[in-house]
Amino acid sequence: MITAFRQKVTVRRGGVINLRSQKLKPGAIAEVIVLVEGEEQQTTRQMTAADLLKSGMVGMWVGRKDIGDSLEFARTLRKQAEKRGG
Repeated sequence: MITAFRQKVTVRRGGVINLRSQKLKPGAIAEVIVLVEGEEQQTTRQMTAADLLKSGMVGMWVGRKDIGDSLEFARTLRKQAEKRGG
């Protein structure tokens, strides 16, 4: 059985990371995966509704004659993307 837990820690000088948990039993084998938050992740802000409106994405299909029903067109695009991703 695999037990997982998430714990945020600060990396200390020399790249040292301390993990402590009651779930860690002496003698157990543990595999550790380290995900480091980079500067760009910390400073990137999420897009607001105003940003989305300014982006040009809203209304980008208006007036297109080749699309027809935009909701069905979007569904088709999502299905195609899911097939490529899997």
